[in-house]
Parts: sequence; structure tokens; C-alpha cells
Amino acid sequence: MQSPSTSEPDHEATSPAPTPKVIAEPDFSGEPVPVGQFTERADFPQCTLGVYVSIHGFTGVVVEIINQSLKVRSRDGISQRFNAYRLKTLFAPPDRTKPVTQTLSMERPKPAPTPKPDDEPEDLLPARRVVTNPDFDQPVRAIRAFATQADFPENVYGKHVDIPGYAGVVVEIVKGSLRVQSPTGTIRSYNVDALKKLYGRP
Repeated sequence: MQSPSTSEPDHEATSPAPTPKVIAEPDFSGEPVPVGQFTERADFPQCTLGVYVSIHGFTGVVVEIINQSLKVRSRDGISQRFNAYRLKTLFAPPDRTKPVTQTLSMERPKPAPTPKPDDEPEDLLPARRVVTNPDFDQPVRAIRAFATQADFPENVYGKHVDIPGYAGVVVEIVKGSLRVQSPTGTIRSYNVDALKKLYGRP
């Protein structure tokens, strides 16, 4: 008589553990949020369930989380799975000390070289074009889609791009750097040569 009473609670204790939550009706309203904004949180990946996210240019709603794997469904009904641990690695916060010093040492953006009349001013003028009204309503595309093309970086001017961990519109191209503005107004600069090395492989 004691054995059934002990076996039932054990069975009940094991059954509630595997309770995967599934979003039956994804909400695609608003703009997709770069998944890198969630990877640093302690409750990742659970915090992304039901969120409209952007991962390497693929946008969709996280409809299910199974075994640390995010199942993301796009507007077209296409589903892709992304490993949470790999996303944490890919979208880890940059070492703000090392990359900054590298870009400064490599680029050395001093105003002195610009006023040289012999440096083909025709090429410098288009590099100073500035997008005053960035269009954040256009679809977000991965930077890799542009970096592999021959006309990069000119082809990415004014485009809404996703650079792992950061999304925004390329508002200016200055001396080998892309200036990317997010919907919140934050502007980050990315070295064109570095982007080619990381994402320019076909």
C-alpha cells in the first residue's frame, strides 16, 4: 500500500520538467531586435521566447526553445534553429579595449591626410555623403551579403545591415570605415578591411 503512494509522486516530479513552451501565433509587429542584445542576459535563451529577433540577417520570432536551441520562424513560415551556446560565443560583447586600440593604430583617423589635393578628391567627396534620414523600415540584411560583393563598401551605403550584435543603417563611409546608426541613435564605426576579412568570404 505504501509502494503506489511513493511511485506516484516520483512520476509527477519527473513529468513537469519537460514542458516546452511553443508560440503558436508569432507576433511580427515592430522591428526585429538583434539577438546580441539578449545573449548577455542571465535568463538567455529563455528571455527570447516570443521575441521578434534578427540573427545574421535572418529575422523571425523565437517560437520554441528546446535543449538550448532556439527555433526561429520567419514571416514566410521558414524555421531555422540556432544553438544558444554558439550565439553566446558569436555575439559576445567585444573587448572594448583591444578592438578600439587596434582600429586606432590601423586607421589612425587624423584630419591631416584628408586635405591633400593629390589624393584624388573625386573619391573623397562621395565618401563624405551622409544619410540624414536613415530608413529603419527596410529589411535588415546581414553584412556578409554586401561584404562578398566587388563594390563593397559602396553597395552598403544607406542600407539596413546586421553586423553580429549590432544592427543599423550605414549613414556614412569615411576613410575605410562604415558609420552605422542604430534606431536608438547610437553610431558605431567598423573598419572596412576588417569586415572584408571576417565576412567577405564567399
